[in-house]
Amino acid sequence: MTYLEFLIIFVCLPLLVSLCAKKLLTKANKTERLPIALMAFVALVYTTPWDNYLIMRDIWTYPTGGVVGVLGYVPIEEYFFMVLQATLAGVLWSSWVPHSQYTKLRFSYTGLSMALLVGLVGALSLMHTAGTYIGLILVWACPPLALQWGLGSHALIKSFKTWAPLWIGLSVYLSIADYYAISEGIWSITPETRTGWGIGHLPVEEILFFTLTNLFVLQGMCLWRAWRRDAS
Repeated sequence: MTYLEFLIIFVCLPLLVSLCAKKLLTKANKTERLPIALMAFVALVYTTPWDNYLIMRDIWTYPTGGVVGVLGYVPIEEYFFMVLQATLAGVLWSSWVPHSQYTKLRFSYTGLSMALLVGLVGALSLMHTAGTYIGLILVWACPPLALQWGLGSHALIKSFKTWAPLWIGLSVYLSIADYYAISEGIWSITPETRTGWGIGHLPVEEILFFTLTNLFVLQGMCLWRAWRRDAS
C-alpha cells in the first residue's frame, strides 16, 4: 500500500463519512467552520518545520517509491495528513460534542506550569539518543499546551467530560492506523532514536504524537466556544 492509498482509506473516507453524517443528523453550525479551518491551517504551519526536521535527522523515514513526491524533506501526502487529521477532529467535535456552560477564559499559572513541565521533560529526554523522538515531541508540544492551558485550563477542565470520549476514540483509531502503516512499511521510525517501548510495531512515541495532536485540536475548538461565549 502506498502512502496516498493509506491516506484515502484511513483519513479521507472517515472524513467524508463524518461530513455526510453531520449534514444528515445535525443542524448546520456555520460559526464553527472558521475554527475548523483555523485548526487545520495552524496544524500545517506549526507541524511542517518539525516534520522536516524529523526526516532530515532520519528519525522518521519512508520508502521513496511509496509516495507521490516530496516537498522539502516531507512527502506531499504528509502535508495533506496534517490538514485532514485536524479537519476530521474538528468536524467530529462540531458534530458530536454538546455545548456546555463554559467558564470565562482567564490566565492560569498552574496550567502554564504544567505545560512548561512537559517541555522540561522533553528537553531532558533529548540528552539521551533513545529519548530523541519522544523529547522532540514533548518540546514541540510545549508552546501549544502553554497557550491553551495557560489561557483556558479552567474551561478545558470543566468541559473535559464532553470531549474526552472523542479525544480517546480518535487517538486510538489513528494509533491503530499508524500501527498498520508501520507494519506495512509505509513509513518507519528509526529504532536508535526511540525508547523501544510500544505495542508491537507501534512505538509509544507515535501514540503520544496522535494523543497530543488530537488534544491540540479539540482543546482549540473548546476554547473557541469559550471565547465566543465571552464575546457574546
